[in-house]
Amino acid sequence: MKYIVIGLGYFGSKLASNLTSMGHEVIGVDNHSERLDEMKDSVTTVIKMDATNVNAVRSLPLQDADAVIVAIGEDVGSSILTASILKNLKVKRIIGRAINQIHQNILNQIGIDEVVLPLEDSAMHVASMLQFKDTLRFIELSNDHAVAEILVPAKYAGHALDTVSIGERFNLKLIGVKVAPEEGLITSIFRRNYKVDLNFDQFKPLGEKDVLVVAGKIMDIKRFTES
Repeated sequence: MKYIVIGLGYFGSKLASNLTSMGHEVIGVDNHSERLDEMKDSVTTVIKMDATNVNAVRSLPLQDADAVIVAIGEDVGSSILTASILKNLKVKRIIGRAINQIHQNILNQIGIDEVVLPLEDSAMHVASMLQFKDTLRFIELSNDHAVAEILVPAKYAGHALDTVSIGERFNLKLIGVKVAPEEGLITSIFRRNYKVDLNFDQFKPLGEKDVLVVAGKIMDIKRFTES
């Protein structure tokens, strides 16, 4: 998979190097030459760029990237402007890094639904999460097992759990369903304002923004997200 990490401060550099060590192609972007020099041997490619310049950002292989992570932390204005540019360029998956709740709320308001706060989500956690399609949280229990929060795959939206057959087809244990709030409410990667239903009706249609909380073998979780 290919990722673009914009902002190679402490969090961004750790995330970029973790993703690279996992075998992914990573493009690291920063406006500081010294950071690029430090990272040139740790990631696939480094590029010096002012990410608040729309023409410069447009030159990146945005449509080829599985996700673009805005890891800028020290300059909130640059973070928001960069995220806005990416949103306007219709990048398919944008993940923002926020330094506080206000920063997170602003990113949410401009349409960045996936936001992480490094105090709550380590670079290693984010790197693990990014390996699985539509996976919002990923907690490894061992080398083989994990718990994951997965956005309902598009092909299953509108279908009931009994037809999806998560247990029979994918050998996964459904822990619960996080039911999306009404349209218009601010959401985030943490889905704190979602209703957690541990006894979700097996015959009730799943919403396209609902989140499934599952546990099982990592290979089965991956198989489900790619089904």
